[in-house]
Amino acid sequence: MTANTTNRKTRLLLLLSLILIGGFLTTSLAGYYVALSSMRHQITTSALPLTSDNIYSEIQRDLLRPIFISSLMANDTFLRDWVLNGEQGDTQITRYLKEVMNKYDTFTSFFVSETTRTYYHANGILKKIKPDEKRDKWYFRVQAMEPDYEINVDPDMANRDAMTIFINHKVYDYDQNFIGVTGVGLTINSAMSLMETYRKKYERNIYFINPEGTIVLRSASFQDSAKTIQQIEGISTIADRILSNDGDTFQYIRQGSTVHLNSRYVPEMHWYLLVEQTEGGLMQNIHSTLFINLALCAFITAIVILLTTITINTYQKTNQKQQQELLEKNVTLAKALVEVKKLSGLLPICSSCKKIRNDKGYWQQIEIYIREHSEADFSHGICPDCIRELYPGLLLNKTDHRPPEEPTES
Repeated sequence: MTANTTNRKTRLLLLLSLILIGGFLTTSLAGYYVALSSMRHQITTSALPLTSDNIYSEIQRDLLRPIFISSLMANDTFLRDWVLNGEQGDTQITRYLKEVMNKYDTFTSFFVSETTRTYYHANGILKKIKPDEKRDKWYFRVQAMEPDYEINVDPDMANRDAMTIFINHKVYDYDQNFIGVTGVGLTINSAMSLMETYRKKYERNIYFINPEGTIVLRSASFQDSAKTIQQIEGISTIADRILSNDGDTFQYIRQGSTVHLNSRYVPEMHWYLLVEQTEGGLMQNIHSTLFINLALCAFITAIVILLTTITINTYQKTNQKQQQELLEKNVTLAKALVEVKKLSGLLPICSSCKKIRNDKGYWQQIEIYIREHSEADFSHGICPDCIRELYPGLLLNKTDHRPPEEPTES
């Protein structure tokens, strides 16, 4: 195999490899980006909004239930009548609050009277509310606010300062005069457990923030220790946009991974529900598919190159064999042609002595010329005609053995 043939073979295999690799790589990457785009579109338009809707529905059942309980308490005729009748005896109100707590399985229940500033609890009178007391500022905040209720996270004095989600609801008399604040509370641990249930169920980060961006409720396994969304990597750049509308879908980068977030304002709680989904787990499936496709492409490319190499080598061997056979035949034909050409053509011969003029212009005896230009050789003798002409006496006493003359056509 010549160097030129080897170079052409190498170039052909290289070109074929580039075409196959380029085609497979283009197809695989195109499929990868299509799958990535489809995944992101599904997350932003379907998965996150649907999760948010489902969580909102469950919140209405689990977290909004205490709001309805507080609303029922605030509009209960017994409570209003008891206050309007001068809060005669604390036994009745204590029993009432105890029944509410047991019936609805709340962590605490309470009522604070505007007239006496007494803090009534299911276990009895807790304290007197004072304007200059730091821990009592919540009451005066509720008293001055426009909405009828609020959700607030505070330590519960009646339960060893356990962090509690309070639903504080205003109480009005029949003439819509403010007469106090009532409500129930859930432990923050139970609410966090509920959020953790949501997280495991939907495999997404779920947390609530207030209108200022403070994280008021999150799952127990939420890894970020930030207290506000302004302190969370990625969200800090879009915090104002989240808090400026009632709901939207956002995308940002956190620790090198793309995160999708759906926000939703929950008017009953005056909080924002945030649902996060990272692409990490989903990207692993797409990456695995891409790597499998690339591995298959590499395998197919190797097989095609191997089969092509075997085909080319087989063709070259067959071609070389045919060329060798053709060369041998050409040599044989050339030899035969040389033999044919040795005595071909017009030979100048002397009409008298019968010498032949060779291609160099010299005259040679005919037997010498034929011996040099053919495989024939000569043995000398004398024919009967020459014997009669040269040696007539030798035939006088012998029978003439001249062969008969050939008949002539008439």
